[in-house]
Amino acid sequence: MKLLVTAFGPFGGRELNASSLALAGLRKTVPGIHTRVLPVDAVIAPSRLIQAIRLIQPDSLVMLGEAGGSREIRLETTAWNELAFRIPDIAGRQYTARPIRRDAPVSLPSTLPLAEILERLVSLGHPVTFSDDPGRYLCNQVFFRAMDHLARNGIEIPAGFIHLPLESDFPTDPAVAALSEALATLTPRCEPPPPQRRRR
Repeated sequence: MKLLVTAFGPFGGRELNASSLALAGLRKTVPGIHTRVLPVDAVIAPSRLIQAIRLIQPDSLVMLGEAGGSREIRLETTAWNELAFRIPDIAGRQYTARPIRRDAPVSLPSTLPLAEILERLVSLGHPVTFSDDPGRYLCNQVFFRAMDHLARNGIEIPAGFIHLPLESDFPTDPAVAALSEALATLTPRCEPPPPQRRRR
């Protein structure tokens, strides 16, 4: 069973991205996961994500990003079929009021067990909330592209997006701890089978 977790590289003139910092920590605490760090590039990021889905054929997909101004982990419920960039991507593109894919639905829901994740994190004291607004930048774009790809190809797996606060507002270690607990809700689907005892 395979779990794919993605994050983003830096953008907006900053050298770090909270999601890629957390992903580096997850590689150490959740052995065996498949990971990708996507550039904040509106052409390359979706392409690399879809390529990873096709190559890995994950049983669960969790996409990570950072949300400036937030002090809570945001479990995104909905991906929106719209591009409206406040700032350019790292290649200088700045789309406004255009669909991600024409003739696609207006929105697509997360298929992660969000209620279970929320309950688990709240019980452990992590700051967490539901959100139905992942913005209209790269986070929303890859979220929608992933959900659209899975739906159009009949791939029924838990998949969705989680936003982290900036590292300055929520340090990496507690973010990794919270995400490890969130991923634990997927372990029945993602943990490899136990090794078989060798017969004598």
